[in-house]
Amino acid sequence: MNLPAKTDTDTPPAAALRRRWASSLLSLLSSGGPFAGLVLTVLLFAWLTRAEGTFLTEFNLRTIAVQSVIVGLSALGMTLVVISGGIDLSVGSQVALVTVVTALMGRDGGYAMPACVFAGLAIGTACGFLNGLTIDRLGLLPFIVTLGALQIFRGGAKLAAKNTAVYFPTELKPSWLPELMSIESGPGLQKFALSLPVPLNKILMVVPPSVWLLLMVSLIVWILLRKTIWGRYVVAIGSNEATARLCGLRVGMIKISVYTLCGLLTGMAGVMQFAEMNGTGDPVVASGLELEVIAAVVIGGGSLAGGEGAILGTLVGALVMRVLKSGCVHAGIPNASQDILIGLIIVTAVAVDKLRTRLASGH
Repeated sequence: MNLPAKTDTDTPPAAALRRRWASSLLSLLSSGGPFAGLVLTVLLFAWLTRAEGTFLTEFNLRTIAVQSVIVGLSALGMTLVVISGGIDLSVGSQVALVTVVTALMGRDGGYAMPACVFAGLAIGTACGFLNGLTIDRLGLLPFIVTLGALQIFRGGAKLAAKNTAVYFPTELKPSWLPELMSIESGPGLQKFALSLPVPLNKILMVVPPSVWLLLMVSLIVWILLRKTIWGRYVVAIGSNEATARLCGLRVGMIKISVYTLCGLLTGMAGVMQFAEMNGTGDPVVASGLELEVIAAVVIGGGSLAGGEGAILGTLVGALVMRVLKSGCVHAGIPNASQDILIGLIIVTAVAVDKLRTRLASGH
């Protein structure tokens, strides 16, 4: 006698309840986990460095915030790419290329700093556009395209710089450049703050100017992602690209726009890197940045399977990465251990996301 096939409705109530509880717990970890991870990381290194007392100081916390800007700007672009179902492994090489181009525009071209910064942003945007165009037109996997782009852009930076650092001319260097990534507020920012009403100038001086830039850009990206039709299309493509195509979405054009915007944000990170090095273009800088950026995105709740990601979570993830690096330095933990930690974080975050997806689907 043939027995009817077992269906989901035959699942014992206790097993279904356990699955729902597990899925809810993992969802809670995905949403609240980044904040909990940040707090625990801070507390851990505060305890490890309790004898020296150098970690939880105002100067070190401001330093961590400033150091999070470069990772944070790149991670904002990576969040959009990951949500769309892609990946960009070339962000570190793009940052290096942007610093070199910005410096060369001043040294060899004699252009003023605003024009050089614009050139740096343009080259970052062009890199992102080329990535998106290649992925769309050739139908290749983003992993393969951006892995090749990682080498191409890094090689281009070395070739343009002739394998050496490029220094922006001192006579053309404006006074506000070092203040962009300064830990303490410089005279330019202080003068600007004094021209504002009393409540605003006090708020402006709380964090360095680069952190305010990161927060403003984050707000704009959040609005694009959550409050516009374009953002909904990006999420739809990452959730199910085949269905998005059947619904008539211009998937190729949207993907190109996502990678182009990622390139622009990475260009901003490159300009900040250029400012941090006080007007120096370095073809070997930001090596391995892509791993920190990907880790920040997955810590913040981004799914490498696509369709999920959070701007606020990404910012918290960027802070976690910089707290780890700063804490390891203060605790005397070697660089090799830092690399191991980053790798473990990426694997753990992806494993948690995969388990949550599996439980949510009932498999």
